[in-house]
Amino acid sequence: MASREHLFDIFNQFLRLARTAKLQYEQHLTMIDHEPAQSILADIIGDENQHVQWLVTAIEDTGGRPTAETYDLTVPEEYEHMMRANYDIETSIVNEYERHLDEIWDPQLRSLAVVILEQAKQHRDTFRGLFEDFGTDEFMGQTA
Repeated sequence: MASREHLFDIFNQFLRLARTAKLQYEQHLTMIDHEPAQSILADIIGDENQHVQWLVTAIEDTGGRPTAETYDLTVPEEYEHMMRANYDIETSIVNEYERHLDEIWDPQLRSLAVVILEQAKQHRDTFRGLFEDFGTDEFMGQTA
């Protein structure tokens, strides 16, 4: 069983990813003019904001200290590249949650992780659809 400190490390990793995704999506939203992509991106930003809040609360409620760190943002100029970058970060989020899910022994934290994981899978699929709808053949073979 993972120690409480290890759980804090796992959830702070989740928090870094959620903060990074939220900030990246906010940057992209200011740069795109495609509808319905703008509305979809705004909704996903709302979800990521909720994930950040949930993760901060979960860490604090279990005695940990939430990180304020993020990873580097990917902010390309072309719409297709933005959506691909968003797909990539959601894929990283899904992979990270799936990698650590069995280590999360606390039932409340595990339930939270499952909820966020399912939403991340939906976000990933949404971004894939957005860059496939408007994208070029350059990306089509990279998402198998």
